[in-house]
Amino acid sequence: MQDFTQPAGRLRPLPVGARAVYSVFLVFTLLGLVLTLVLTHDMVGIDLARVDNYYGGDTAPVEYVEPDGGPELVLPPGGEELAAFEPIPHRKLLEVTHFHLFSMPVYLLILSHLFMLSRARRASKATWITLASLGTLLHVAAPWVAAPAMPGAVAVYGISGVLMLVSYAVMSTLPLWEMWRS
Repeated sequence: MQDFTQPAGRLRPLPVGARAVYSVFLVFTLLGLVLTLVLTHDMVGIDLARVDNYYGGDTAPVEYVEPDGGPELVLPPGGEELAAFEPIPHRKLLEVTHFHLFSMPVYLLILSHLFMLSRARRASKATWITLASLGTLLHVAAPWVAAPAMPGAVAVYGISGVLMLVSYAVMSTLPLWEMWRS
């Protein structure tokens, strides 16, 4: 809290690494806010004209049917060959992206801060934080690349997973090791 009682205007003098980490976080936050507008438009309209329909749903009474046994799987003729999963609807894709745009950057920001406190060299810190930022960006973008079945979608998923796994692991283990080594 003591930091917040200091005079204003202390962002520019921060080290380049700190400004870069904060900038990545703020860009993800701005992307999340833009996506919030898109999601709002898709759900209820920017003018909020569909709020009642969206949250009120169908007000007709639902007819209850007494179950007569266990679940029954009804497949259309030839349905045995259908894919096990249906494509994710656009709305769900928006909601998943919205969640990830607000949660993943916070995780990245906290992890980057802890890693910047380590004794790693400046170049190493910049490299690992950059790789983690790129992995996070690709992780958020991957479903949008996969949804229209764009070429390279599997590669984007794989690259984002490897980048996040390795960089997040390095950025987690080094501070832990430094804090607790004997």
